[in-house]
Amino acid sequence: MDWIIFILVVVWLGIVSWFDIRKSEIPHSAWVIIPLIGACFYRTWQGNWALVLLTILVAAVSERERISHLFGWEEIGKMITWFPLLFLGVYLSVQTSPFAALAIIGFWAAWELKWWGGADAVSAITVCLIWPSEIFIFAFLATHLIVVLGLGLISAIREKKISLHRLPGIPILLASVIFLKISLVFLN
Repeated sequence: MDWIIFILVVVWLGIVSWFDIRKSEIPHSAWVIIPLIGACFYRTWQGNWALVLLTILVAAVSERERISHLFGWEEIGKMITWFPLLFLGVYLSVQTSPFAALAIIGFWAAWELKWWGGADAVSAITVCLIWPSEIFIFAFLATHLIVVLGLGLISAIREKKISLHRLPGIPILLASVIFLKISLVFLN
């Protein structure tokens, strides 16, 4: 079952990466929302409903302005209104999967702070729900570090200075998933 999920995730991230590289956006939000819903069902089936609750709360907070307009209640559109629920979600999920819970909050915060695009954050949360282990977080951080150091070295050689680069995040997430699977094969 694990290999089937891995292949499905790689195919999905491969397709979405192609869009991300070509146009710096995905053609429709369903490309990331449907896999997120699938990952929520999978994680619930695996017995960790607290991470799913946190993910649902993070998604609701991200859509707080739409929810506010939908219900005609201005207070719902403010971030401060959601903090007690977010705190509860973090409290419950950090007890079962501390690294995954903090990673989900971090991915969401990166989107809220405009460091990441929405598709990047949702894709990372989806993968984190599928593999909520420390090994995924390590693979994710290691892959990003390798990319940053590699590009920094290339810009230092070519331009004689270190430059920041804006890169599509989903292809790097795809590389993280592949690195994760390689790590799991060697660790087992």
